[in-house]
Amino acid sequence: MKFSLEWLSEFVDTAAAGGPAGTRAHLDRAGFPVESVEGDGSATVFDVEITPNRPDAMNHRGLAREIAAMASLPLLSPAAPAPESSGPPAGDSASVTIEVPRLCRRFGARVVRGISAASAPDSVRARLAAIGGKPISAAVDATNFVMWEIGQPLHAFDLDRLAGGRVVVRKARRGEKLVTLDGVERTLDPSDIVVADAERAVSLAGVMGGLGTAVTSATKNVLLEAAWWDPPTIRKTSRRHSLHTDASHRFERGADPESIPEALDRAAAILLGSAGGTLAPGLLDARGAGWKTRRASLRLARLRLLTGVEDFDLDFAADALARLGFAVERRGRSRLSVTVPSWRPDVAIEDDLVEEVLRVYGYDRLPSRLPAARRPGGHLEPLRIVEERLSDGAVAAGLFETMGAPFVDRRTDEGPWAAWLAAAGSAPTPLSLANPLDATRRDLRATLLPGVVDAAARNIHRGQRDVALFEVGRVFDRDGNPDEPASFESRRFAFVLAGEARSRWSPSGAAARADFFDAKGLAERLVSPWVDPAVLSWKPFSCDAFAAGAAALVQAPDGETLGVVGLLSRSEREKRKLAEDAFAGELRVEAIPAAAAARFEAYSSYPPIEADLTFAQDKATAWSKIERAIGAAKLADLESVRVLDRYEGAGVPEGRVKTTIRLVFRSAERTLEQEKVNGEVRRLRDELKARLEVRFE
Repeated sequence: MKFSLEWLSEFVDTAAAGGPAGTRAHLDRAGFPVESVEGDGSATVFDVEITPNRPDAMNHRGLAREIAAMASLPLLSPAAPAPESSGPPAGDSASVTIEVPRLCRRFGARVVRGISAASAPDSVRARLAAIGGKPISAAVDATNFVMWEIGQPLHAFDLDRLAGGRVVVRKARRGEKLVTLDGVERTLDPSDIVVADAERAVSLAGVMGGLGTAVTSATKNVLLEAAWWDPPTIRKTSRRHSLHTDASHRFERGADPESIPEALDRAAAILLGSAGGTLAPGLLDARGAGWKTRRASLRLARLRLLTGVEDFDLDFAADALARLGFAVERRGRSRLSVTVPSWRPDVAIEDDLVEEVLRVYGYDRLPSRLPAARRPGGHLEPLRIVEERLSDGAVAAGLFETMGAPFVDRRTDEGPWAAWLAAAGSAPTPLSLANPLDATRRDLRATLLPGVVDAAARNIHRGQRDVALFEVGRVFDRDGNPDEPASFESRRFAFVLAGEARSRWSPSGAAARADFFDAKGLAERLVSPWVDPAVLSWKPFSCDAFAAGAAALVQAPDGETLGVVGLLSRSEREKRKLAEDAFAGELRVEAIPAAAAARFEAYSSYPPIEADLTFAQDKATAWSKIERAIGAAKLADLESVRVLDRYEGAGVPEGRVKTTIRLVFRSAERTLEQEKVNGEVRRLRDELKARLEVRFE
């Protein structure tokens, strides 16, 4: 945007600020970089980059306020006598009604009668021309001048062409048409705001006026309008009609509702001074929904913490904020109570105030050093350490990380997982978004499982037959406190396996299809840094998302549910068009006893002796029962037990399964004797026969 140095001088002593060069330096320091400079001396024009969050600086007075604050100069208020009024009140000629109070919080108007077709004063036209404006007529030039001077866009209507003298702010009617000032007939959308008279829409609110009520050389009576419009609505209207104007540029970023009376009086004075006429007494000031005065506190401790400057004091902070137009009240020795001016929509919280103080102080003056540490290093989020170690373990096992969207539909996406959500203690009611990106996915996820399974399905559909994926992230499954958003969250680790699972990294290694025991083993491996897999408890689990009899909950020794592992059910595979088996699991990160002491077992330097046992047992006998029976035998020097094979089919009676286990014996003190080990194995055979009624071959 272009700004005239001569115009800025009306509000700040630019000579005291250092002339063109000094003014430019102050603008750069304030956060408004000057992209180019035209002319010299008082005729200098700056092309300034104004960020979208600073509509208050899109005018000469607002920019001058920034220069004055940076240069420690007063902000000047040029003498502008209030225009005199006479004749019938404005209310006799016009009325204003607001039907959309939240979209138009204030609508002001003044009536000027009996103007001529004269042009605007030379000074007005010269200033507009200096920044690239084109003089049009006295009324239009007056509104443009005020917009560039104090930031409030205005519009001038030919009052005699407003049916009934009525002004109605409303939503556009479906199919309603309006010919705008650019001569284009536009079909309005019901979400557009319009200014209408008693019969039709006469202006596309906040964007462009209508041609039917435009001021012409024949206009005698003018209604000057200034209003506040809802920024998102104006932004959507502007984009919808591909119509970007100086007015919409400001309204869609946030105008100052308090500047409306001043803007109308200023525009009326300019119009009267050039085109004559009389100003009708009274301001038509219609109000919609009210707006709150924004207040925030600034603590000295917070200021020093964020800046790293220990010698900052509140006196400087109060002075800096006052220079920028904030109303400051001292509260004790360590806090300021600040009222945010109506023209600063970008300031709302304490950290915003810190930023304002720093702009005046100068970011270049901040020390480039790390703040002193007050305690030994540590992680601010202890659970993050657990998540990272789980991720490292998954990567070491050959899995690849994926990341899914947190938006789901609780009923369709997570409905089949309801039993697992209940077992994990999830809230029965999902946390939903008021304005979802996708209306079909308005809930926040309560489990990672559907997302990671979907990711596996996408890979398989694209030709990747062997899939091993994991995701670590947050789910939103708690009845939390709205004042503490993090209380709605918990942390999960989910994985899915499908296709071949290799026994080692080498491509030539033996391969087999992934099965339940691969998934179960992965879960045990992942939690092993904190919990000995030998003390974990696995319990059969029924859930619609898992195949019947092919899922289990894993629990810690204290009974806390750590996670779930299972084979996806046929319905879940058909939903994703998966022809082959897929195994999935999820761990509750918070449930892992991360504070447990590190475990260490010394290695034995003596050789082991291995013994294999094959027996047939009832198919319904859980492996946990077999483990308990082996433990009850209290075999001397038994180091480990693992399953080598499970077989059912030809040669095995219906309802029975043949299991082969491997026992590993090793002593930490001596080399074992084979005969002694054989005796322990025979004793185990007797124990298993007695307890489980197994049959050895």
